[in-house]
Amino acid sequence: MSLSRSKIESYMLPAKKGKYYDKATVDAFLAELAVDTDETLNELSEKKERIRELEKREESIAQALVIVKQLSEQIVSKAKAEAEKIIMESTARQMELEQEVERLETLRVRYRSELESDIKNMMNKFLAEVRSTDAE
Repeated sequence: MSLSRSKIESYMLPAKKGKYYDKATVDAFLAELAVDTDETLNELSEKKERIRELEKREESIAQALVIVKQLSEQIVSKAKAEAEKIIMESTARQMELEQEVERLETLRVRYRSELESDIKNMMNKFLAEVRSTDAE
C-alpha cells in the first residue's frame, strides 16, 4: 500500500478508553508505514543504481564519440593527403604527356618535312630522267 504524506497526516487513530490509543491499531499502522517505507527506500535505491548505470553509459558514449571524432578527423586528413598525392601525380603525368605530345609533334613536322624533301628529290630525278629520255 502506498502511503502519502496527506494520508499519514489525516490518519486518525481510534482512541481506546480515554486518551490512549489501541495498541493493535497503532502497531498495524506502524507496520504498514514500515512496509511502505521499505518499498520506497528499495525503489529509491533501484533508481539510484539505474542513474549510476546511465551515467556510466553516458560516459562511455562520450568517450566513444571522442574516439569516433578523432578517427573521422584522421580519415579525413588521410583522404585529403591521398587526394593531394593523386592530384600531384596526375599533374606530373599530365606534364609528361604534354612533353611527349610536343616531342611527337616535332618529330611529325620533321618527318613530314623530310618526306616532302625526299618526294621532291625523287620527282626531280624522275623528271630529269624523263627529259633525258625525251632528249635522246
